[in-house]
Amino acid sequence: MSYIIENITEKEVNTKFGPKKAYSVSANGERFGYGFKKPTFSIGDEVDFQFTENTYGKNVDLASVRLLSKGNPTPPPSTSATAPSKPSYGSPKVFPIPALRGDRAIVRQNSISNAVKLITDSVKPTDKSNWESLANEAIEIARMFEAYSCGDLDMEQAILMSDTKADE
Repeated sequence: MSYIIENITEKEVNTKFGPKKAYSVSANGERFGYGFKKPTFSIGDEVDFQFTENTYGKNVDLASVRLLSKGNPTPPPSTSATAPSKPSYGSPKVFPIPALRGDRAIVRQNSISNAVKLITDSVKPTDKSNWESLANEAIEIARMFEAYSCGDLDMEQAILMSDTKADE
């Protein structure tokens, strides 16, 4: 298949033989790894090549590369006036964490794990009839940890301070 080369990038990577330049090419809207050999074609050239795909992406089979025609050395004009935004990996961090926010579930899991560890390190439960009261105690301690970790205690203190100033 033929591809119009849109971009050629190089990146220095550490190998067991020391640092080396690794190349990649963008063509027809896709990115292909090119390995450690510098491409002999340029941006705008039409090139035919085969590629293999693995867990790391698409990699050009260097033996299959054929230059079909020299192209315009300037990259094609951008269809957008603004640069593409970086992908969002989760929502922005907020503190104190609101009650219905998903981040709070992670804090709760951590809080209950630490509460259970605190109880099991302090008390060696052997009597199963006592386990329900220990579980309730673990939940109560976890709620204290959660309130601290999520900023609920700080928010409560800030509200009290603002109410005190409003009364003055």
